[in-house]
Amino acid sequence: MTLTISAALLLTLSVILAFIPSRWSVVTAWAGLTLTGIGSEIAIGAASYIFWGVAAAIVIALSYLLPPDITRSTRGNGYIVGATLAGALVGLVLSHAGMIVGAVLGAFCGALAYSRTPAGSALAFPSGKFLNYLCAKGLPAVITMCTVGTAIGILSTSIITR
Repeated sequence: MTLTISAALLLTLSVILAFIPSRWSVVTAWAGLTLTGIGSEIAIGAASYIFWGVAAAIVIALSYLLPPDITRSTRGNGYIVGATLAGALVGLVLSHAGMIVGAVLGAFCGALAYSRTPAGSALAFPSGKFLNYLCAKGLPAVITMCTVGTAIGILSTSIITR
């Protein structure tokens, strides 16, 4: 029970960190997934841990390669992360693959919505700036929300089978 509560706290923290421009949201999501797997009776394959761990490592590495003004920017972050979260949750109702597709579509729609605001007009769609900003802000959001969604799926299955 303690591991499940700790996992839920880490997963919640990762969602909060995703709204704040923090590269560590993916790491806390992966730690929450790991605690979820340890604390539940449902066996999770090592492939899930490795896949989401490698995805988190790629996001961290890319965040160090991007210019600091992009990684620290909060412009449009709420649009992108909020839409990614909504897309992942809607997709999670369908399937695991639906969650990933929903998160990606949510990130795109959030970035597109932000580019239509006066503050985001510089990111006019379609442009290289739009794609760069979508990758810089959308990829961490997608990986975080999909990792959290995977853990939620495990937790809900574990609770239902009890």
